[in-house]
Amino acid sequence: MSPGYNVGSTDSNIPISMGIPAITLDSGGRGGRNHSLDEWIDTEKTASVSGINVAMAILLSLAGME
Repeated sequence: MSPGYNVGSTDSNIPISMGIPAITLDSGGRGGRNHSLDEWIDTEKTASVSGINVAMAILLSLAGME
């Protein structure tokens, strides 16, 4: 997995707009129609699930958990 830069909306917008550094982690899976009534994500045990596991591991590491 490598960092990527995209344009989009995120819950990090508020702290970023206040000058507070923030990190946004994607699930790594397939999805579409973000932030709409018909938003979707592929829930098969593919990139979506493994991406969520990687994101959780990163968050735990940043929090100092082993």
